[in-house]
Amino acid sequence: MIRVSQRGLQMSKRYYWLKLKDDFFIDPKIKKLRKIAGGDTYTVILLKLMLLTLKTDGILIFEGIEETLQGELSLKLDEDENNINATLIFMEKMQLIVELDAYRYSLPQMALLTGTETDAAKRKRKERANKKTKSVTLSQPSHKSVTLEKENKREELEKETETDTEKESIEKWLHAKSKNANNPHTYKAKMRQLIEIQDRDALEEFHSWSKEQYENAIEKAFTKTVDEFDYSPLKKLDGKPIQNVVSDKGTSYLDIHFKDGSHMSVPKEQIYLSITQGGATHESL
Repeated sequence: MIRVSQRGLQMSKRYYWLKLKDDFFIDPKIKKLRKIAGGDTYTVILLKLMLLTLKTDGILIFEGIEETLQGELSLKLDEDENNINATLIFMEKMQLIVELDAYRYSLPQMALLTGTETDAAKRKRKERANKKTKSVTLSQPSHKSVTLEKENKREELEKETETDTEKESIEKWLHAKSKNANNPHTYKAKMRQLIEIQDRDALEEFHSWSKEQYENAIEKAFTKTVDEFDYSPLKKLDGKPIQNVVSDKGTSYLDIHFKDGSHMSVPKEQIYLSITQGGATHESL
């Protein structure tokens, strides 16, 4: 009999959180809701509904536990049924809730307000952060030289991506954003709808994502150039004759062996910028 440990059967936990915008309470719709008699209570109910749909990609499901949706939500949220009804009427009027069928209702904005990751992803994110913290260079290249080199990469990248239309970029964003959703197809459709109606928050998030992708591409191109640079002709470093230079692909340091038998590790970026931006040569470095 094959035995499987209980530990091996454990599923990775997934965490969810509500990304409440800093302008939530000054949004005209929320301000209007709060001005209604009992509006503060309705606002709390709205927030509870948002939390209720965190794990279902903004889909509110009527399970039939009570005869009406209002009665069922009153039970789940511990709120007065009349207040639930008033909140739903307001949400429908402001298009904050849309009926999909007799048992499913969508809160369109939740596509933008839901954050989620697994505990495994959380651990990896912390590990990457720790690696960055522990990475220490012997000396930092000047900010000016790094900026100049990355600007050159920016110009090269712009020429390569001129044919990439906004529509194609939006599709890439939709794919990246929806891949971790419980129902990627439904989530992507909701996000596409928000883009089509020029939803301000959706457009802001798309443009922010586009900028981040662009900057990451520049950083990646710069790192690749530094990594693939030919360091083998190096003859001297700080006046000391060099025997040979070991430059393994994918590493950020050069292993430099001197003719006197000593050796040291030097950041590739430091040597690369000294040659390409600092005016040094392979002979005089």
